[in-house]
Amino acid sequence: MELDFEKLGLKSGLEIHQQLDTGKLFCRCPSILREDKPDKIFHRYIRAVASELGEFDAAALEAAKKGTVCVYEAYSGTNCLVETDDEPVKPADKQALETVLKIALMANSKIIDEIITMRKAIADGSAISGFQRTALVAVGGSLELSNKTVGVQSIALEEDAARPMEKTEGKIVYRLDRLGIPLIEFATMPDLKSPEEVKECALKIGELLRRTCAVKRGLGTIRQDLNVSIAEGARVEIKGVQELEIIDEYVRREALRQSNLVRLKKELLEKGISEKNFSGQAVDLNGIFSNSECKFLKGKNVFGLRLEKCKGLLGRETQPGKRFGSELAAYVKAKTGLQGIIHSDELPNYGISEEEILKVREKLDCSEEDAFAFVSGQEEKAFAAIEIIKQRFSQALIGVPEETRNPLEGGNSEYSRPLPGAARMYPETDLAPIKTLQEELKKIEKSIPLTVEQRLALYKKHGLGEKLANEMKLNNYACFFEELLKRGFNATISATLLLENFTEMKRAGIPVENITDRMVIEILEAIRSGAITKEVLLSVAAEWAKNPEKSLSLIMQKFSIERASNEQVRQAIRKIIEKNSALVREKKLGAASALMGDIMKELKGKANGALINRVLQEELEKFS
Repeated sequence: MELDFEKLGLKSGLEIHQQLDTGKLFCRCPSILREDKPDKIFHRYIRAVASELGEFDAAALEAAKKGTVCVYEAYSGTNCLVETDDEPVKPADKQALETVLKIALMANSKIIDEIITMRKAIADGSAISGFQRTALVAVGGSLELSNKTVGVQSIALEEDAARPMEKTEGKIVYRLDRLGIPLIEFATMPDLKSPEEVKECALKIGELLRRTCAVKRGLGTIRQDLNVSIAEGARVEIKGVQELEIIDEYVRREALRQSNLVRLKKELLEKGISEKNFSGQAVDLNGIFSNSECKFLKGKNVFGLRLEKCKGLLGRETQPGKRFGSELAAYVKAKTGLQGIIHSDELPNYGISEEEILKVREKLDCSEEDAFAFVSGQEEKAFAAIEIIKQRFSQALIGVPEETRNPLEGGNSEYSRPLPGAARMYPETDLAPIKTLQEELKKIEKSIPLTVEQRLALYKKHGLGEKLANEMKLNNYACFFEELLKRGFNATISATLLLENFTEMKRAGIPVENITDRMVIEILEAIRSGAITKEVLLSVAAEWAKNPEKSLSLIMQKFSIERASNEQVRQAIRKIIEKNSALVREKKLGAASALMGDIMKELKGKANGALINRVLQEELEKFS
């Protein structure tokens, strides 16, 4: 279905959550994810508590009702007592704070004079303390898109949550390695009026963040929350979208869902349907399915509800492949843990026979115009599920409910929890406010990274090829690379080491993280002085990464890297020319490129390329 987004009154805003590549925010543990077996495991239960204002957050209350047990996995050396909520937090990581201030300046935002850390209630158990620490750093600002200026609402610094590893009924397993990694939260105003603008804005924010050379890369390091509404709808947050390629599709499908819910509301009202049409009580249907062919109903508790005059409405499409019945099922699953519902608009199905359907209609006293829904499960949860179905139908009479939704594969979404309220935020009492001094801001302002366009122009000026330049422009090595250029190092050799050689080493399982900036500079100095050649660059760097405690001179000795004299170089070149005399006679000076590989192999890195090229040209001229 083609949608007219302007006519619908689509409004959307983005909240980007990006991990920073620094130490953890409020402790001094490293911010690394681990895949080996954890050596510490403990359990906690979710419990809703009042804020310091005496108020309860709606999402926290809903989560506590589920009685979920949280299992936490931790590591010695990677996790500490701060993360287990057994020790007070430490001051914010200096590099993380400096990075977020830099981003605020890049977005022309107004930086807060006194940064106060707040506690934000987290209801799903992913923060052991029951709250996430977050600090508002800046407000206002702007981003330039191709056709408009988008306002920046706020920029905050906060800690990431623990990562979920396994979810089963009544239990969630979390790993604490991710808990406490610094996140920048970058929120825009709801200025985006089409799915395409949302995608362009997400890419622009990503570019802004990556220019700092201080953000983590890879799956899970950046998450997008989409706030979407249409004129007759309501604000809905789709939380944790990771597929940037189809972020526009999530917006498109949410606009479609809200549009379809508005149509459903109008149809309900036109039929004269009100809350009394689905205000009945749950009815026991157990006897009907005692010998059923439907495996998940046979011998189970089954309770149903009549939905007066609602025939056909549960089958109304809301999103591609999703019906209004799917909306009801998602509410039931999220609020009770029961795996959905069965309704009359999807029957016969699942092995449920026509005879059983007739018996259900009879037991529920359904007329031809009526629909019905039923659930299977423990009696208390089943009764709760029936009440949730009634509540969600009541919301349909109003239109689109405000809520938080989870992204599904392909662009659809499903209900997760209510939108959080103001009761979830209150001040962190263990941390003093951070005063932002003008002298510090002026110093940070001087280190604002270059734009992509400025970088490409600089790299081109230093002779870097297009391929390497495009790979480097938003790489985390870009800022360091620009320092190397200031020191006069060769752009191509430097970029090759940082991009291609380091990548090869990672693939081979070599610990590239052991190579410091100082070590890179020493390697490049050795190349510039002629102590080593670029032909053995990868081998030297890889060996030093394995043995970072050794000096470069010791590493070089392992490869017996010694300089060939000018005469030795000349003799080696003459040898290769004589071997390929036919080629040289035919191509004369044009044979140089074809011979270079053999000459390099012969010299085994004992001479630099510039010397080899000069002597080769001289010898080819003599041969001609």
